[in-house]
Amino acid sequence: MTNETNKRIVSDFWTAFEANDRGTLEAVLAPDLRAHSPFAPEPIERDAHLQGVTMFNEAFSDRDFAVEVMIAEGNTVATRTTMRGTHTGVFQGHPPTGTRIETTGLTMERIEDGRIVERWFNFDIAGVLQELGISMDPERG
Repeated sequence: MTNETNKRIVSDFWTAFEANDRGTLEAVLAPDLRAHSPFAPEPIERDAHLQGVTMFNEAFSDRDFAVEVMIAEGNTVATRTTMRGTHTGVFQGHPPTGTRIETTGLTMERIEDGRIVERWFNFDIAGVLQELGISMDPERG
């Protein structure tokens, strides 16, 4: 596949994530997807990843993902995003604060046969928690 085709597949993922479009997410994510998350010590499978997307979308109901940079080489696509949203649902066990946040993220997707088979993602969780007024220290809540 071409670099442009692979970039379109990843763009479709971000559009579907923002729209909470489960059908498109299932179409672009391979059934044997492995997702590497800063929240899990081992790669997670597609169903768990989709569950995480749903929980994130419930926590930030008006989220918007802006793709700032997307670079493709071979079967790998790297993306830098900015996400904006309002904390309207439970996030990482914390009740909604109504706070509007903005955070950046970095992802890499590996594409095979027109679908994402592997994802690595990270975003500024410490910054998000700080914006929400949530301490990362479990002793302080």
